[in-house]
Amino acid sequence: MTRVDSRPAPAGDGGFAFTFHGSYTRAVDAKGRFALPFRLRRAGAEQVEEKYMVSRGADGTLSLQPYDVWVANFNRLRSEPPSQKLRDYLRRMSANSTEVTVDAQGRVAIAPEKLAEHGIDKKITVLGVGSYMELWSPEALADRTGGDADDAAFDDAFFR
Repeated sequence: MTRVDSRPAPAGDGGFAFTFHGSYTRAVDAKGRFALPFRLRRAGAEQVEEKYMVSRGADGTLSLQPYDVWVANFNRLRSEPPSQKLRDYLRRMSANSTEVTVDAQGRVAIAPEKLAEHGIDKKITVLGVGSYMELWSPEALADRTGGDADDAAFDDAFFR
């Protein structure tokens, strides 16, 4: 099985090389389970358990981060000077996060209530975004990205 290293690796320009990419739509069953796309899975002989953290993401999404990436982000926040704002961030990150594992069939289970809060019902789109994945309802993602509409400004910025 191919191992996908989810830890951001330094790129030649000092930034980070992206790991997760692509968009995959999957069915969600009544228990909130969906198949995590194989190309986005972490796997390897040395890995006993494939763990992720589901938390509130940006722009109304759910975020699915490898456990070690989530812990690194949490610890990065904790290293800031103490303040009320920092404590609020840490509470928000903790309160809105749940550890999940991949079962023997390659599925992740997220509470149906949590999925429903984000408009996810029978279908889910898993979108790779570098060091993490976003979980969208297919309709919300289409609304957010404008579907397949041409965007000359994006093309100019990305392909320069």
